[in-house]
Amino acid sequence: MKLNKLMGRGSGCIFGRAAAAAAVAASVAGAAYGSGFALYEGSTAGTALGGGVVGKAVDASANFYNPATLSDFTNTVITVGFLTEHPTMDYTVDGRHGRKMDPGGFMLPHFMVAQPLGYGFTFGFGIAPEYGLGSHYHKSWDLNWDTRSTTIKGISFNPNLSYEITEDWSVAAGFRIMYFSFEQYSEPTAAANGTEYGAMRSHIDADNNCADWGWQIGTRYKILDNLSVGLLYKSYIDTKIRGTQEMSIRRRDYSAAYSQADAMAAAAVAPYAGTPFYDAALAQAQTTARATAKNTVDSTLKSAAKSHTGHGGADIRLPQSLTLGLNWDITDTLHFGTAVSWTQWSSLQKIDFDLPGGQETVPLKFDDTIRAGGGFAWDFHENFTAMASYVYDQNACSHYYNSTMLPPGDRHIATFGLAWHWRNWRVDACYGVVYMAGESTFITNRQTGERHKFDTHDGKSRSAGLSVTYFF
Repeated sequence: MKLNKLMGRGSGCIFGRAAAAAAVAASVAGAAYGSGFALYEGSTAGTALGGGVVGKAVDASANFYNPATLSDFTNTVITVGFLTEHPTMDYTVDGRHGRKMDPGGFMLPHFMVAQPLGYGFTFGFGIAPEYGLGSHYHKSWDLNWDTRSTTIKGISFNPNLSYEITEDWSVAAGFRIMYFSFEQYSEPTAAANGTEYGAMRSHIDADNNCADWGWQIGTRYKILDNLSVGLLYKSYIDTKIRGTQEMSIRRRDYSAAYSQADAMAAAAVAPYAGTPFYDAALAQAQTTARATAKNTVDSTLKSAAKSHTGHGGADIRLPQSLTLGLNWDITDTLHFGTAVSWTQWSSLQKIDFDLPGGQETVPLKFDDTIRAGGGFAWDFHENFTAMASYVYDQNACSHYYNSTMLPPGDRHIATFGLAWHWRNWRVDACYGVVYMAGESTFITNRQTGERHKFDTHDGKSRSAGLSVTYFF
């Protein structure tokens, strides 16, 4: 029994399947606030308004939503804060209900600054997560060979420069320096020709050492004093993650090997059938054959673990996107903002992996997505503003090439917020709930060829945020 036969198609069946699905798709946590595994939380106010701040800046998160609106500021502005997410999901596998998927809470921090330079120029700098996911299933769940837990972090360091061409028209450009990391635990099946011989433990940890970057450009035009439109384009980022895979043996299963050994033993002593020596010969042959089979399984699993431990990586193209937004000051106290984003997830048709056991291409077949949302802000008091928004976020994953790390389903997001402003201070707080539409898909174990129906139910994520802004 050779190693490559036992493990299926080399290490790609372990690292490749898990990393492909996780590194370019998200679980409920990653999908909670974005198609695919994108995140849209540049600030608490921006989140409470459903991203409807593309045509007008609220705080220094203009660096994230549209740096062309940095020209709205005449003095230094600093915004710092965080948002939290807590995703959960019920699921069934082949009709059997499992434990709730619950990875716990996640914190998404942000830091933004805007600094006018004079002569129409404004410099900005932002740090915020652009990509992320987190999933955690019980270690004994039915599909632990696909994933048990996965974490992805994609943090952008973003310097920008805006220029006010006229009082009504401004433009901006900036770089997005990306730190991207991926960590995953799974327990892939060790099998050959559809027969299971045990399970392995796989731990993958990789990142890009903050070595990859993209860019963004934006523009904003004031149609009227109270009506403006904005447009933001974010480029591809080709990132190379490099790291290690550690493999060990989780469980040995000798039942199939013993069955084969017994059959071989019976065939070997068949000529003695009907003689006084047959039973003793059969028992001795089975004992010898089973011992050989056990040693073969043990040594092959150990060799598999050793040969699938080492350095590996993958090249991943993070997609480009285009966002169009409008902001309208309906009255002096009532404001409306909307944003529509297109993300080219179809650029992730496959991923090529360079792994300890060789190279493998994993298909994804992602689809482009649309995210549309809008929000209202009401200044009901000289020191307080109420905010509310709704966002529809389209599912990116294919029903034919899927993973338990990205259950399919469109997202519906409702968020409420409250801002307190006094003198040079502004403090924003928000609370939101994401509902994910239940869907069905099929997951195939590439080691055994078994196909399982995976259904998601009651997927949701709860989010809360707090940002503090100081206007100098």
